[in-house]
Amino acid sequence: MLPYSRPQSVILMFVLAFCFAPMGCSRSSAAKMQSFAQPSKAASDAARPDIAAIPLPSKNRYLAVRAESGWQNPFISVEDNMLLLRIYLPDENTSATDAGGITRPANARKQELNIRLRDLPRALAALPEGSWPYGRVVAVAEGYESKQDRAQIRRNVEVTLQTLRDLGVVADEWNPNSSSPFH
Repeated sequence: MLPYSRPQSVILMFVLAFCFAPMGCSRSSAAKMQSFAQPSKAASDAARPDIAAIPLPSKNRYLAVRAESGWQNPFISVEDNMLLLRIYLPDENTSATDAGGITRPANARKQELNIRLRDLPRALAALPEGSWPYGRVVAVAEGYESKQDRAQIRRNVEVTLQTLRDLGVVADEWNPNSSSPFH
C-alpha cells in the first residue's frame, strides 16, 4: 500500500502546482526581456562612427510629414519580441524625370526587416546614406499587430528609444492610434 491515500496525493499535487505556477510566469517574462536585450556597448560603439557620418536631422522636413506612408527615413515598429524596421532604399536613377512616378514608385524601394534590438545599431549603420533623406532621425511606434501585452511593448519602446539616444539618433515617436505623430 502507498504511504498516501489517493485524496492526499491529489491535494499534494494541487499544492505543488500552485506553488510552482508563479515561477513559470516569471521565467516567461524573463525570457521575453532577454530576447529583447539591449545591444552590447561594443556593438553600439562599433556602429556609432558610421551613424555619426549621417547629417543631423532637418526638423522642418521631418516635422512636416503627417502620415506614416509619407515617412521616407527608417521607421521602427516595436513589437513584444522584435523590431520591424522599414526602410526605403535610395533611388539609383539620378534623373529627375518621373521621380516617384509610375515607372519609379517609392514602394518598389521599400524593405521591411524583422530584427532583434541588439542588432539595431548594426542595422542602422549598414543603411546607405540615401536612406536618410531627413537626416539622422528615426520614427518609432508601438506595433500594430500585437495588442495583448501593451505594458511589455511600452517597455520595449522605452528600451528602443534609449538605444537610439545612445547612438546619437533622434527618435520621433509616433502615436499608433492616430495618423499624426507625437512631435
